[in-house]
Amino acid sequence: IRNRESVLVKKIRKSLEDIETGEYGICEDCGEDISIERLKARPVTSFCIRCKTKQENLEKIMGL
Repeated sequence: IRNRESVLVKKIRKSLEDIETGEYGICEDCGEDISIERLKARPVTSFCIRCKTKQENLEKIMGL
């Protein structure tokens, strides 16, 4: 549980830094805006749904 909490705290800190720098809500992969709906559902996300889905599919294929 501590590891999961540690990961979440890091994501929250990263999101706060992104807010300060004006980069919050911008996908780290494609540079497009992350939809408001996605940010409401997952405020600490750094990928749009399209890029996150692509990433998850690649992980499945590679067995990660």
